[in-house]
Amino acid sequence: MGHARNYVSTDISRRILRDYFGFNVFFVQNVTDIDDKIILRARQNYLFDKFARSHPTMTRDVVDEITRSWHSYATKNMPQAPSESFQAFKNWAEGVNIQEESKTNPKFGMHLSALHSAAVAVNTPIGESSEAALNSAKDVLIVTLDAEEGASVRELSVFQELTAFWENHFNEDMKALNVLPPTVVTRVSEYVPQIVKFVQKMIDNGYAYEAQGSVYFDTTAFEEGGLHSYAKLQPWNRGQRDLIDEGEGSLSAKANGKKSLNDFALWKASKPGEPAWDSPWGEGRPGWHIECSVMASEVIGSQMDIHSGGVDLAFPHHDNELAQSEAYHECKQWVNYFLHTGHLHIEGLKMSKSLKNFITIREALEKYSARQLRLAFALQQWNYQLDFKEGLINEVKTYENTLNNFFAVVRALVSDENAHLKKGSRIPQRYGSSEKQLFADLDAAQAAVHAALCDNLSTPQALQVMLDLVTKANIYISKTKTEVSVSALCEVARWITRMLNIFGFDGSEDSIGWSSDSLENNSISGSSASKEEVILPYVQVLSSFRDEVRRKAIAKAPYSDILKLSDKIRDEDLLHLGVSLDDREGDLSSLIKFVDKNELLKQRAEKEAREKAKLERKQKAKEEEARKLRERLEKGKTDPKTMFRNSDEFSAFEDETGIPTADKDGNELTKSKKKKLIKEYEAQVKLHAEYLKLKEHNGEES
Repeated sequence: MGHARNYVSTDISRRILRDYFGFNVFFVQNVTDIDDKIILRARQNYLFDKFARSHPTMTRDVVDEITRSWHSYATKNMPQAPSESFQAFKNWAEGVNIQEESKTNPKFGMHLSALHSAAVAVNTPIGESSEAALNSAKDVLIVTLDAEEGASVRELSVFQELTAFWENHFNEDMKALNVLPPTVVTRVSEYVPQIVKFVQKMIDNGYAYEAQGSVYFDTTAFEEGGLHSYAKLQPWNRGQRDLIDEGEGSLSAKANGKKSLNDFALWKASKPGEPAWDSPWGEGRPGWHIECSVMASEVIGSQMDIHSGGVDLAFPHHDNELAQSEAYHECKQWVNYFLHTGHLHIEGLKMSKSLKNFITIREALEKYSARQLRLAFALQQWNYQLDFKEGLINEVKTYENTLNNFFAVVRALVSDENAHLKKGSRIPQRYGSSEKQLFADLDAAQAAVHAALCDNLSTPQALQVMLDLVTKANIYISKTKTEVSVSALCEVARWITRMLNIFGFDGSEDSIGWSSDSLENNSISGSSASKEEVILPYVQVLSSFRDEVRRKAIAKAPYSDILKLSDKIRDEDLLHLGVSLDDREGDLSSLIKFVDKNELLKQRAEKEAREKAKLERKQKAKEEEARKLRERLEKGKTDPKTMFRNSDEFSAFEDETGIPTADKDGNELTKSKKKKLIKEYEAQVKLHAEYLKLKEHNGEES
């Protein structure tokens, strides 16, 4: 989902620049297929699959290997956990406060889950298939396998297969999200010769140096001339060891030979178990930061207008790109603008692949449509942090439903007018004060949207303006009723559709509404179906309605029964076919709207659920009120004159009221105490009166 937020938001910005402002956008997308994380993952997967193939069933050797890996993993990642036995660990784990532990160790929950799964896996009976057990223990097994055998993996195909799979997976996800394909795609593995030349030129220019087979960028030399400065984007993060180490990669962070902490790898000497290419400095591989600089320079040149990416890449990745590119091209500014997309949080929690607490794009698309995800991202400013939570989804659905209803009404009005034209009817062409106001509202909306897009490509502002215009158009429809100008409404609907199309919602300039609102979910759309198959469901509804009306008429049923049948065909039968009827005033026929039946039925189910919950709350409130009344009446049974006399706390009372005057020892009560007792007495008088009144009402004796 973090990737979805980044790439969909960038896609929206790209479309606005291209389709609204008219820029010629040449979009280059780099694919990282050489990287420390990729190398490690590819190696681990390869060794795990190899182990699984050679151990198809559970044996004592498999159990021993899982057990050994479990102890090694626990010792390194959770030393506080008891490791003398799996049972001791399970007992300890049951009492652990994961939330508290995660405050000091964010990966605590992930490590605990890995150890727990592996502890369960060893209980698989000997002789059974090992597949489930090995998958459960995979997170602990791969660490041991890689530590012991990782150095033996050198085939390039091992690393290429993993990246090819995930690149294809990524492209499929982007297509599902309606993200435009790039103009040019570049892969690191296809640009290694160019990277070597790029690095050599920086050495020649005095901005890089070789150390132990690796090449590092010299940040001190870069700044000495006064022309350049390092860490332009986030200077406050300069020297941050954790960010620098993460940028260098887990396989390279401990490399020796750097002159300065801020220096970073351009070329890494390959160790056993890592892919390698020839270079003047020995066998090695490109650093992470160098790839974008080389590939973008090869395709675009010595300067680019816009560089995009997540805000977490600003330092050190993008700052390092800037430094090495400006050093290579001997220029002061390589990138004119950075579009850094904000972080994505889900229900307040930051998603992290390393912590394994993330939602995949495909999982999200099982719950939400691609349009709803795009709306969620477009309704939040692209460079702000986005919290993907229930409130945002409700806002998205409300926005979507409002536009859906508006488009359905306009399409229905167009169809209704066309039907009258076919009959030879004369359609009045209106342009009165209401129409003038609607066109003025349209002009104002267009100006406001333009201003919003000029203001940092602000789609939230633009979408709000469009929603306000729909509200004004709906008011116009309600106000003019039967005298609505269909052409005026079409102008509004088509402009909104055009803007939605620009934002990537698959609208069409010459149609009304998002194109995905077509009747693909309705039986009427089946182009491959026969005429009879398409028409039959509608004819069946009509035939059933006629039969029911006929039976009611023969039985001389009241008109109300026939009207109920009319409501039923509108609210149930046609609804299931994706047809909505809107009753109109006077002699006008109902407005026929074709809608997404699944969405409409879902909305109706949600409405029924809300009404049911409301009734349940009402019933609970009623029961609570009755309980309180019973308690009041039970308390009211006591005569206020006797309410204090049975207490051992008092020894003297007023004759008429029974209010105490002295405590148990005969001492006169204080004024404050007596005042409190009088209040209690007066309250009991009211309760008792209420009780007596109810008894009298029920015909009981006092």
